[in-house]
Amino acid sequence: MTVTRERAAMLALWAAAALACLLGFLAPPSAGSHEGVGQQALDLLRVLTATALVVTLLLGPGVVLRALSGRHVGLGFLPLPGLALLVAAGAVGWLLADQVDVRLACFAVVGPVLGLLLGGLLGAGPRDMLSREERRALVLASFALGLAVARSLWSLGPEGELYEGTISRTFVPEGRPDSRTSFLVAQLVAHGADPFGPNGILFAPYNFSSRGPLPGMASAPIILLSGGDPALGAPETPWQPFDHQGFMAFRIAMIAFSCTVLLALWDLVRRLAGSRAARFALLLGATTPFLFADLWFTWPKLLAATFVLLAGICVIERRGFRAGLLVSAGYLMHPSALIGLSGLGLVALWPIAKARLLRPQLLVAALLAAGVAIGWEGWQWISGPYYIQDGFIDYVTQAYPHYEPTARQWIEFRLNSLGNTLVPLFLPVFHSDSVSINELFGHSPPVVHFFFQPWTGVPFGLGILFFPLLLASLWRAARRWPWAVFATVIVPLAAFAVYWGASITGYLREGIQAWVFVLIAVVAVQQAVAGFPWLRSRPIRAILSLRALEVLAVAVGATLGTRAFDPLGAFALTDAVALVAIVALSALLAATVWRETGEGLRP
Repeated sequence: MTVTRERAAMLALWAAAALACLLGFLAPPSAGSHEGVGQQALDLLRVLTATALVVTLLLGPGVVLRALSGRHVGLGFLPLPGLALLVAAGAVGWLLADQVDVRLACFAVVGPVLGLLLGGLLGAGPRDMLSREERRALVLASFALGLAVARSLWSLGPEGELYEGTISRTFVPEGRPDSRTSFLVAQLVAHGADPFGPNGILFAPYNFSSRGPLPGMASAPIILLSGGDPALGAPETPWQPFDHQGFMAFRIAMIAFSCTVLLALWDLVRRLAGSRAARFALLLGATTPFLFADLWFTWPKLLAATFVLLAGICVIERRGFRAGLLVSAGYLMHPSALIGLSGLGLVALWPIAKARLLRPQLLVAALLAAGVAIGWEGWQWISGPYYIQDGFIDYVTQAYPHYEPTARQWIEFRLNSLGNTLVPLFLPVFHSDSVSINELFGHSPPVVHFFFQPWTGVPFGLGILFFPLLLASLWRAARRWPWAVFATVIVPLAAFAVYWGASITGYLREGIQAWVFVLIAVVAVQQAVAGFPWLRSRPIRAILSLRALEVLAVAVGATLGTRAFDPLGAFALTDAVALVAIVALSALLAATVWRETGEGLRP
């Protein structure tokens, strides 16, 4: 049998995934010191194989099922069967924890699937399972995944980062612990614990019902199969490159889950404007500084955004109920998915093409609402009397630190938040004292404030050199498609500005992750319709390529700026490998953008 390069790569990935399981069962990571060179080398192997395990289980089922069934399924939807498999494995382990070891229960679900994937790869015939454009998209997404994992492997962070020196370190100097909320769910799964029992105190001041449960459930099999042994309690043991509690495996899983937003972006733009526009959108998406700042924080908001973008595809195709179900699934990843309804609802009522104000498509909107209600009402029913998400609704009346603000305080807060979102340097100049960009119980230096901007505001989040081009492209798009831009760009931003009263430092990270990628989609479609005029300018191509160097700056800037340019910590080998990978992948992203735009994005 002739093995194509694609099939060989898939088989190698499968073998690495199998090795991750073998290491997890036969040589799990220890609780002792990992500072020895040999131990660090083994940890590097664990990181690589755990990454392969996540990617294989996330993408493999969808790819093989599509190949065997012959049905057309877009690339953005291919991770859904794998994600459902991981959730199911976590659920089975959790439910049977009293009778069966949770690790064995998870493997009982995942192991046969790994075997079926191998059989599917060997028996699918000589034809490639992915198109050329899909392979390109996956390669670009893998660059983003690798860079984010490498940053997570580097043992140093900015001075004052939350949980500094522990396995759940957040890489940012502020007091927000949301990055480990999904890991707490994985802990409950690993112990078969009651989420509303005594261990529910882990989620204080919220509870288990306040966030989506699915990311933690999906990450639990990866943690357990790679050898993790999570303890019930705050995950604050000393940091290790691949710790015995499984937090690094959790990071890798969450980063991989979140990278699916790039595939959803590609699929959305491909359906709107073709494969060249989709490739251009992915080049922009994979070099967006905001993406990376959100990736390594390991909360599931980008994963929720994936479902919002996929729901957008369904709304455009007038499949309202399917879109509503996708939003429901996104809501069970993170409640921020519901924010996407401000745009989805308008497009459901009045399509982006041929919208007629006096003839709204009520059936599509009603089906969308029905699909959303299934997730919303279902989660309330499952949570029963413990359901609490009222605090999120209260944001609309707040203007932190005022919980009952005057009208003037409410308006001033939102104008300042909008300024921090849209105006370069507004945040570090006018709000450097905000608790949301300073270390807990202290004040961070200006370099830390500066590097918060890619995570909170559009100018640095999309690339400061790219910002004028972004505005120009959005303006041209608004003139060509006024209703589409109004419904998907203007209204969602305005709605979130009215809603958000919890922190003043900028909107991007707070819940409009999907909106960021809608901006990228609008730019890509506008450029495609105009014939890609940017690609005829070498200076503009250079600006697009340099966004990858802005990603590098986000990865290392605040850390080096507060640690006197001392890049290596106690874990010299893994730190050196991580830094080399960060620099190399940033350069590779820049080179890829330069090459692809120079070739004119040929099909």
